[in-house]
Amino acid sequence: MGSIYQRAQQEQAREFRQEILNKLEGLPADTPDWREALKNAIDDIIQAEEQSAVEEQPAIEKEPWDFSYEKSQSAFVCGDGIVIRPIMPGDQEFYRSVRMQYSLIYRSAYYAAEDKKESLFLNEALSSEVFYCVICDSKENQPVGYLGIKDTSADLWEIAIELDAKHTRRGLGPQSICLYLNEIQRLTGKGEFRARVEVDNLPSQKCFERLGAELIGLCDSVVLKTDDEKKRFEEKNLSLIDKHMMGLAERLGVEPRKLLSHVLDYQLKCPLQAGGGKAQHNH
Repeated sequence: MGSIYQRAQQEQAREFRQEILNKLEGLPADTPDWREALKNAIDDIIQAEEQSAVEEQPAIEKEPWDFSYEKSQSAFVCGDGIVIRPIMPGDQEFYRSVRMQYSLIYRSAYYAAEDKKESLFLNEALSSEVFYCVICDSKENQPVGYLGIKDTSADLWEIAIELDAKHTRRGLGPQSICLYLNEIQRLTGKGEFRARVEVDNLPSQKCFERLGAELIGLCDSVVLKTDDEKKRFEEKNLSLIDKHMMGLAERLGVEPRKLLSHVLDYQLKCPLQAGGGKAQHNH
């Protein structure tokens, strides 16, 4: 996770805490109702965020792609030293541990959902409109990360990928994306995909550029949603703009400060080549 995204999450967490304190103002901490009031305050804020997200999302008009057969198989595609297999209920703990390494927001959302006896894993990784897989090291027979399509009802499919920090810098990212998306293209005929990358996450940028991805612009961060939030964060963190970000801003034709409040939008076109070996189909 890049330091800018981490700082944005930390600032959002501070605002979240302050909002809770405002809601609890005037209620003594030793009152029997304090614990319940605290829970209700947190629930109110989370529900408002969820409602806002729903209102911002356009109505889904297309049916998601049916990957039910692929999800039932033991492997989706194999390459040199790795197996990419559909994610299963038993992967919940591994998925949670990887997500928590990179997202403070996910950590908070996970515990909030747990209190309400809900499952983020079920909604994020196992719902009908997504197709997530686990990347496994076939030599050591252990999971090293996950990747997948976030919403198969969208016009342009967006991929998500995160590796366990213990298994980065091994070239597994480009190899896995190449194998996975080439197989997706073979099955569905879709040849264009998008990926969102943090502006100071150089390893991810190098990963996608190694695959021939084209940097096409900026898109909103999942953390900073409103124009006011973006403006405040930019003004407070102008000192974070470095030479690399200046170069990205010049390539995109935008003000460098805009990179602080946005993420990079990459587009990939298949077939991909990443030197990961010839894919072996399982169908």
